[in-house]
Amino acid sequence: MICIIALVVFSILGIFSATHRKIAIEAFDCVFRKITLRKCQTGLDKRLKSQITSSIMRKNRNIGKFIYQNFEVISWLFTILMLVSLFFSGQGIYYYAKYGNCNGPQSDAFCIFDPAGQNKFSGILTNYTGEIILPDSDDDFFLGPNDAKVEVIIFGCFKCPYSKKALPTIDKMIETYINKVKFVYRDFPLTGPHLGAEYSSEAAECARDQQKYWQYTHKLFLESSESCTVPGIIPEFEIFVPELLNYAKEIGLNETQFNECLITRKYKEEVEADANAGIMAGVDGTPTFFINGEKIVGPKSFNTFKKIINKKLKEAGE
Repeated sequence: MICIIALVVFSILGIFSATHRKIAIEAFDCVFRKITLRKCQTGLDKRLKSQITSSIMRKNRNIGKFIYQNFEVISWLFTILMLVSLFFSGQGIYYYAKYGNCNGPQSDAFCIFDPAGQNKFSGILTNYTGEIILPDSDDDFFLGPNDAKVEVIIFGCFKCPYSKKALPTIDKMIETYINKVKFVYRDFPLTGPHLGAEYSSEAAECARDQQKYWQYTHKLFLESSESCTVPGIIPEFEIFVPELLNYAKEIGLNETQFNECLITRKYKEEVEADANAGIMAGVDGTPTFFINGEKIVGPKSFNTFKKIINKKLKEAGE
């Protein structure tokens, strides 16, 4: 069985070395003969056994002797481990290609295979240990039919770079499915890692009073800064007011109405309620999506969401 391991190892090394390619061809011949119940004629298996055990004996005679006497059994064990590893690696790549997560369609666990950097998100420790309660749309801003059979609930933070990264995909989803799917945005301001996030969420709600929520949120995602302040010197809230008021002016909001809404923090409790709903739904980072209850964490490709949404539409008979 050592020839199977040699075939895999030297096939990879053979990409860079002609010498290793010759050994890979020799290993292939040996494996093929073993499969067809014939003896390996090249002697590769014996050479490898001799080289490996003699190398080990030079360091520890007893271990080398043990390996020599049980070489075939040890070769089988390593071959099985290699085949199992190759199987799970292949499965992970398949899952990633199909679902955007190497752990499977229902998983939001960390995936080490992440060439596009899609598994990253900004998170917090919620310490929530209660029952998971899937979120509903509540009375939050939405686009699409109110009675749609497929609902996408998005928990985002306007100061989160990964929420910002997901915005083009969200816009494309809305453009593609606006007549069939209900898109709901719920606030999950990460006040720990992102200073002033809750004020941005409150400001967006104030813009909603004037029917310009979505326009204002794009300003927040695309232009807002992560300003810093020194506690006790200037109140944190006052640092962000000029920036938030400026966005309101740029999109043509009634400045007096918006200013009063923002300064009085009219929507403070609304934003907190959204965040609490997210925590009870198992959200601990942004962006987090729920598509008819199926949870997806982090900015994913449009094709990833497309597959899930189409599946949900099909299940709903749409």
